[in-house]
Amino acid sequence: MTTNGPRREVLSRILAGGARIDGQEVSLLGDLTGRLSNNLRQAGAGSGSLVIQAGLQGRELLIATLATWAVDAVPLPCSKPPQMDVTRSAYVMDQAGTVRAPAVDAPVEEMDSTLALHLSSGSTGRPKAVRRGTASVLGEAHGYRVKLGMGPASQVLVPIPLMHSFGWGFAVSALLNGADVDAEPVVRMSRLAGKIDGGWGEVLGLTPPVARLLTDTRPTGTAGRLRTAMVGAGPVSEGLAVQFRKRFGVPLSRGYGSSETGAIFIGKQGIGNPIPGVEITHPAPGARGELRLRMDAPVQGYLGEEPDSAHEWNTGDIVDHHSGGEVHFVERARPALRLNGRFVDVKEADEALRALPGVEDVYLFALPRKETPEQEDFCAVVAGPDADRAEAERVLRRLVDGLAAPRVVLCEKLPVDIVGKPDREELKRLVTRGD
Repeated sequence: MTTNGPRREVLSRILAGGARIDGQEVSLLGDLTGRLSNNLRQAGAGSGSLVIQAGLQGRELLIATLATWAVDAVPLPCSKPPQMDVTRSAYVMDQAGTVRAPAVDAPVEEMDSTLALHLSSGSTGRPKAVRRGTASVLGEAHGYRVKLGMGPASQVLVPIPLMHSFGWGFAVSALLNGADVDAEPVVRMSRLAGKIDGGWGEVLGLTPPVARLLTDTRPTGTAGRLRTAMVGAGPVSEGLAVQFRKRFGVPLSRGYGSSETGAIFIGKQGIGNPIPGVEITHPAPGARGELRLRMDAPVQGYLGEEPDSAHEWNTGDIVDHHSGGEVHFVERARPALRLNGRFVDVKEADEALRALPGVEDVYLFALPRKETPEQEDFCAVVAGPDADRAEAERVLRRLVDGLAAPRVVLCEKLPVDIVGKPDREELKRLVTRGD
């Protein structure tokens, strides 16, 4: 594999560090990465090109990422090409390694120092492309090394989706730290549990849904070498933490971060503690408020947008900063929702609905009408088998005060995506199903 250039420098570090994928040294995967790199070059991809990795998972996605960096291009892992303007200027690599040239022969701007693009969760609207810089990814890898002991020759299991920024960052950090990575997507939970019980895997990355299902498996051996496991992309209940420790003998670490920053907090309580290079500037110890941070590695932000500050990061999350240093998540700061030209206090509506008998969860959003998109309805998807639609509609009518017709849809549980976050597109489908 060829080196030199921004992305190639990271590739060089991985090659020099002795990293492995499924027990095979990355430096010996030249046939696979070389074929994909040649496909990219023949299609015209080169330094700074954007390469959408459509539908790739696990080992194949990691190898495709190395091949993309070998031509100094920028990967964007996703399930399918997203609907955004930049897609027309991107190369698309499919699961067979075939590369499709862009529809528009125009360079993608602002990619000089970008190592990868990720899609934002889209829970507040259409997903955007988020830039991750080299310094940010290297800082995340160092954080995992310091906090989890993810070092050379560590056996690292990453059974979670790598097209999501958390899984991608966990796996790439393992490669940068010289570890041996098993990124087989979890299909049967018993197979993953069998690996752990059989003695393969020292460091484990999980999402809350996968952790929950894993704790329900029956032990099949006593040779387990697992020494640390971390859950990211969602909260960990005390019950889950207790059950996991009982099943596997190790405590669950918590991870916290975003698509823009990667994992920046890791620890055993709350959301963890800042990794090296991250400093809490607000709230002060002993206080509650929005979590604001100062970062050594610059935050590059959304493609096409400049962040307010490259080194200051306002998370939008309300936390308790305990005097002992622990940080606990309280809630997402909920800005007012713009509805038909005016603002509605989403927090008040959310709390009023959650206070109703039988309501377990709520998701609120504005939705343009199909025939008259200039008019919006105030939509509430209310989860709970015993929730009352009429009561929910009464609450919303009072709060919007004639601004819009409230639309309430009941379901047993809110639909979530592969990492457990509200699936906005499925939520919209629930509301419009009767249209």
